[in-house]
Amino acid sequence: MENRHVVIIPIEIDEEKESAYLDAWQGAADVMADQPGFIRTYMFRTIVPGSTFRLVNVAEWESTAHWEEAMNVCPMLGQQIAVAHASNYEAIRTVLPATQQGLGSGDGHTPAGLSPAEAYRRVADGELTLVDVREDDEWAARHPAGAVHAPLSTLPAALPDLPDGPLAFVCRTGTRSVQGGAQAIRAGRSLVYSVTGGLEAWESAGLPVTFPDREDAVNNGDHGKAAIREDQRRKNRSAAPA
Repeated sequence: MENRHVVIIPIEIDEEKESAYLDAWQGAADVMADQPGFIRTYMFRTIVPGSTFRLVNVAEWESTAHWEEAMNVCPMLGQQIAVAHASNYEAIRTVLPATQQGLGSGDGHTPAGLSPAEAYRRVADGELTLVDVREDDEWAARHPAGAVHAPLSTLPAALPDLPDGPLAFVCRTGTRSVQGGAQAIRAGRSLVYSVTGGLEAWESAGLPVTFPDREDAVNNGDHGKAAIREDQRRKNRSAAPA
């Protein structure tokens, strides 16, 4: 415990640039979550008007050596590392370690992987509940049509309120959804899935996405049906004898 390495990074950034910065940070954090020795990372936003540092990132590692090795994978170029008063900030993002073994295998400890097209089909048929575990600002920007929202940072408290039956968790790339699914399994839920590739794969497949700030959802119903047909064709080809 005494060797644990904690990095505090205050971030000076304009409000209008925050969303783009957080998208970039999330991608880097997902990479870091795969590295040995990673414990967790938090992103805080100031609650003090006029604060110099609008955001503060806190990352915990098992040791300094682990952190230094991870910097070879994702260096924090240009970042100023310092100490800030935690009482002046509120947590807005949390990333926990990626599950390395049995990722998406449905081995009883981690959720089984589910393609975006298959997840969409089952949601449309009322066979499962799609749960978006991204944080509030990510959900507000856009989310898969038909999903319900339960941020990973508050998921344990939200699990009892989720509908009975199968659950499919989705995030941006598929890392946090595995973590959310594992939490659901530990809480006693069965038939738990993680949407492979997350929202990025969902959008690439042309599946419907909702933009809360716009009156229209992206109506990709025809594209969604085509994605389901293509997904089924791939399964049929895989199952065909050589």
